[in-house]
Amino acid sequence: MHTTVHHTPKTICLGLDIAKAKLDACLLHSGKRHRAQFDNTPAGLRALLAWLRPLHDGPLPVIMESTGSYSLLAATVLYEAGHAVSVLNPRWIKDHARSDGRRNKTDTLDAEIIAHYGLTHDPDLWQPASPAQAALRALLRRLAALGELAQMEARRAETSDAVVGKSIARLQKHIARETAAIEAAIAEHLAANATLHADCERLCAIPGIGIKTARWLVAELPRHLPNSRTAAAWCGLTPRLSQSGSSVRGASSIGREGNRFLRKILYMPALVARRANPRLKAFADSLEARGKSKMSALLAVEHKLLRHAFALLKHQSAYDPNHHPLNHS
Repeated sequence: MHTTVHHTPKTICLGLDIAKAKLDACLLHSGKRHRAQFDNTPAGLRALLAWLRPLHDGPLPVIMESTGSYSLLAATVLYEAGHAVSVLNPRWIKDHARSDGRRNKTDTLDAEIIAHYGLTHDPDLWQPASPAQAALRALLRRLAALGELAQMEARRAETSDAVVGKSIARLQKHIARETAAIEAAIAEHLAANATLHADCERLCAIPGIGIKTARWLVAELPRHLPNSRTAAAWCGLTPRLSQSGSSVRGASSIGREGNRFLRKILYMPALVARRANPRLKAFADSLEARGKSKMSALLAVEHKLLRHAFALLKHQSAYDPNHHPLNHS
């Protein structure tokens, strides 16, 4: 599990509801509620720390939802200030709010609900990525952004007037040069970092996973998570089953919560593993034999691949086709 219920409620927790420009803070402390809003900038976070000092002197649990780059700055600043930071999948907070009767599923969650989650649960603590891992992540995300830009310009080229065709062509050439430069920087970075290089080779041994997928997994997966089940939930690869009445034979789906880069990158490897990995092929076949749809079975293969990859990274172990790492991770 990614978290446990705290049967003896804690008396203090800071909840942060983070957006691109602003963050809302709610400190629940011994039955009292303290609220404030800050800019989501280095200066704004320094102001947050100054606001906290007269309210509580010392480290405290801080809970926030994972909002990609929006939450990274706050998590880093509060971690470096000595606080116990947890960065959670938004789905977990949403489920908590519904179970507690505080919000229905369409309402916006706020900092108080996030803080209340921290009072009643013991979530895993967040740790920053190593500098080498953070650099690889930044390079890969830049590569992904360039790829999206290239696709946009290709679509424009199909329907644009001739008068702007030259402009589009020039931009496409520039994107191609930048893409090649980033690819070279990634290769150079991996060659200079033995641990990252070894981790990529470790993952490439798994049938279905190639170097492009391995790079993303090495860059994005946090190593501090306690087990592979938690990693799958963090990533957003825990399938949801569509139900109608007493039927549970509907198609599974995954939500938009979690790490969008890993959810996207694992689709093609799952297709390959579905055919080429004997164990995962048998697993998917058994699901379909029990009435699951092909897409449900494929999502389950993605889930297994992610968990298998995390187990190898977590324990720094080599791939063994005769071993079941998920039984122990």
